Amino acid sequence: MDLNQIHRDSGDTLTNQLRAALDASHAGSLVWYLRELELVGKGIRGLTILELEDEVARSPHGLQVSWDELIELMGTADDIHDLVATGHLAPTEATIDPATGDYSGCPAVVEIFDSGTFRVGWDAEAAAGS
Repeated sequence: MDLNQIHRDSGDTLTNQLRAALDASHAGSLVWYLRELELVGKGIRGLTILELEDEVARSPHGLQVSWDELIELMGTADDIHDLVATGHLAPTEATIDPATGDYSGCPAVVEIFDSGTFRVGWDAEAAAGS
């Protein structure tokens, strides 16, 4: 899967750009997993950012989150140092190592670096269950 790199525009927020890039792909219907997380801001589910980062680091499969939780997490972040999330058609126990860049079988991938650049990938064949 090719990831398209998008630089943050000064006129729009990161989460609005992400919504625009993925809404057409029905991102809300996918099961999302946080694979890497390092940010400054508020947590979700009543957890602090440090607790969330620990949960993500401890899980070999990533922390399962909804699309709305992912958007909330990014929208309340003061600074995102590193965030990798993969979207799947159903819950999965796939182990994905973002360091390799191999996202085979993932219908959608979001990578954010230093709050200024993010890359989005969408695999239409994987999304169709092919």
